[in-house]
Parts: sequence; structure tokens; C-alpha cells
Amino acid sequence: MTQSEMSRAKRHLETTARMKEMLPRFFMRMMERRFSNEPLAWCMVGVPPELLKAFDLLFEWPENFGTMCASRLVAPRFIEVAEGDGYSPELCSYVTNTMGYCKLFKEQGEAPEESPLPGGMGTPAMLLGSGFICEPRWKWFQSVATRFFDVPVYSSDPLAPPWDIDPTDPRIEEHYLTLLREDLAGQIEFLEKQTGKKLDIAALRQIMALSHQALTYWRDTLALRKAIPSPMGSTDYFHAIIPQMYLVGDQEAVDFYREMYEEVKDRVARGMGVVEEEKYRLIWFGLPPWFNMGIFNYLESLGAVFAYESTYNVGDYFEVDLSDPLEALVRRTWQRALKMHKFGAEAMPELCNPAVFGGFVGSSLLEELTRDFSLTGAVMHLTRSCRAVSFGEVHTRNRFAKIGLPSLIFESDMADPRLWSDAQIKTRLHAFIETMEKKLKGAI
Repeated sequence: MTQSEMSRAKRHLETTARMKEMLPRFFMRMMERRFSNEPLAWCMVGVPPELLKAFDLLFEWPENFGTMCASRLVAPRFIEVAEGDGYSPELCSYVTNTMGYCKLFKEQGEAPEESPLPGGMGTPAMLLGSGFICEPRWKWFQSVATRFFDVPVYSSDPLAPPWDIDPTDPRIEEHYLTLLREDLAGQIEFLEKQTGKKLDIAALRQIMALSHQALTYWRDTLALRKAIPSPMGSTDYFHAIIPQMYLVGDQEAVDFYREMYEEVKDRVARGMGVVEEEKYRLIWFGLPPWFNMGIFNYLESLGAVFAYESTYNVGDYFEVDLSDPLEALVRRTWQRALKMHKFGAEAMPELCNPAVFGGFVGSSLLEELTRDFSLTGAVMHLTRSCRAVSFGEVHTRNRFAKIGLPSLIFESDMADPRLWSDAQIKTRLHAFIETMEKKLKGAI
């Protein structure tokens, strides 16, 4: 696969630059534990990592593996193998990356040599899935268990409170809280059976406390990006999401986000931005093209900096009583759902992402983001193989138009570079910059 001239990404923070040391240590710890014959779980986003840590369970994330395959330009090989097996190019490329990888693994009896990690992903003893965010998740791990690894599967069922209910009604609230508790109890029962361990409530309480410390620093760091000029851009943001997705509950994650917060806070105090002259402040919608993260640096070279990203944004921190850590997990999920419901969003608990389901009729979310982050434009990545994050982008563009904010929608993918064209995308980016410039000058 030919490298795009925009593909290499430059980070601006010293903290995120050190991720090159942090992540290999994380993966090496996992790989070292494989040799002890501990049971390994493959997981999806939507499964609380704090719960997995409380069982001291070895776990890996095929979605994250997909981003690594994409960034090293080996995903097309696995995706094409899956397509040759009948999987549609319209299907999530994280899924097809996994399916192609698994087929080669089964045929060869070992990880394909293209794998971005030594030894690839480990052989799973169980699969922890979730219907969280999108519909391919329901069949993803079922297919893996049916075709490649004969192991047990547990799928968590996320909830979607409709936009037209009153979630503060005690009867409705108790209905959803009960369902969340039952789903969590199902996960725990499955994990206890598969690991042969009982859940350590005291350990979970300590893990939750560390998790909330880390997420608080992460939230406060993102709020600092309201400053002009913005002290942090998207290349740092997307490289810094891994700990809050997979490593929360570790002291290492707390230390990482504390150091990141202090660095960004210092940049704000010194008026230090991402670029020498910040002309345009943008919001990014959708998944990033992991194979071409240099797109953000390219826009920075034109004076455009992203101050906010819609995906992987944990949102507000919610105080919860950790005396009962299981109830704390339930309440945290529900409070996030309530927060987004107030914005007129039909939100899935644990997603509650303004990027994906925000901005509908009656919502004030887009106006608030535009005001609070002093935005001058929006870029929306219409991700071909991910309907969940592309859903509603045209509506969001129309909403932005009503409040006078220029926006651009361009099509590509998060893992599959076959749709990418430097020339075409550059042309559209430059036209978008010209539109923003005219808007700022009052010409339109």
C-alpha cells in the first residue's frame, strides 16, 4: 500500500510523545502473561475495563488491534481476505480486519507475519461482546466463535432511552437502572464461571477510584482546549485516548493524564498554541483515518486547529458513591445517559457521545460547543464502513449552517485506505478553508 504524503503524524505534547514508550510496555505485559496459560478475553468497547481488572483478567481489544493494523498499512491485507470470504466492503472495517486476521491465523496455525504486534493477538478463551454503538457488534464475536475459536461468548445489551420519554420519572429511571444492574450481573456471572474466580469487590472499589482520578484529569485537559490559541490538537488527542479506553484503573493511567493536564495547563498559561498563527478553530466529527493521521497536521499547516473531537470523548465526570462499586458503575452509566438526553439526544449509556447522537431537534449542544470552543468550522469524516459515527452528519451540517458555521463532509474510512485520494481530499480541504476565510471576512 502506497504511503500518503499526509500519513505521518506529528504530535505536539511531550506527554503524548512518550506514548511510544508506554504502549509497548502495556502490550509486552500482556504478551508476557500469555506464556503463563492464563485465560485471555477478547473484548469490545462497552465492556467496563474496570470490571476486567478486578478479575485480574488478561484481555485484548480487536478494535484497537484494527487501528494498529490500519496505521501500519497492513489492514488492507486482512480486509481483502475477509472480502474474499464473502464479507461486504460496506461492513465495519474493524470487523473485516478481525475476520481476515482470524482466517489467516486458523489456516497458518499462528499469527500472520503481517501482524503489527509480535505474535499478533493471543488465542482467546472467551469473548466479551456488546451491542454498544453499532449493529455489527451483535454478530462479530458470534462469528468469531462459530468459525475460528470455539469459545464462550457473552454479549452485553446497551440501552437506548427514547428521546420522547422523561428519564427523571422515577418509574422509568428504575426500569433502566434495573436493566443495567441485570446486565452487569450477567457479565459478572459469566466472568466468574470462565475464570474460576469470585469478583473482589474491594479490588473493584480501588480500581474505580483510580479510574475516576484518570478520567477527571482527562476531562479537565479537554476543557483547557477552549483557550485561544488551542494548546492541543487532534494528533495528541487521538494518541492519548488509549489509557482512558483500556488502561483506566491503573496508576499508570492516572500519572499519564495528570502529567498531560499539567503540560496543557502550562501551555495555556504561556499562550502556546499548536501552530504559530491559529486562524481557524475546528471540530472533528467521526472516526479518524488511522492510516493517515497526518491530515490533522496538514490542516495545521494551513492555520486550522481542531479544538474538539466528537468520538472517544468521555464527557463530563460524574460523582458516584464508590462504597458500592457495582452500583457506581450502573449510576455512572445512567448519569451519562441523562446528560445527553437533556441535549435532545437518543443516547446509549456508556456512549452518550455528542459526536454520534447529538445535535437533533431541540438540542442546544452544537450551539454550546460552537460558543464554548470558539469554533469557526466543522469537518465531518463520512466513514464508509461505520454508519454509527456517520449517522446524522448531513443533519448536523444543516444545523451548523443555520447558526452560520461552515462545514465539510468528506468520505473515507477509519482502517481501509482504498477510498483515500490525497489530491481529491486536499482540493476539498482548500475549498473549505477558503469558505471559512470568506465567512470570517464577512464576504458570505
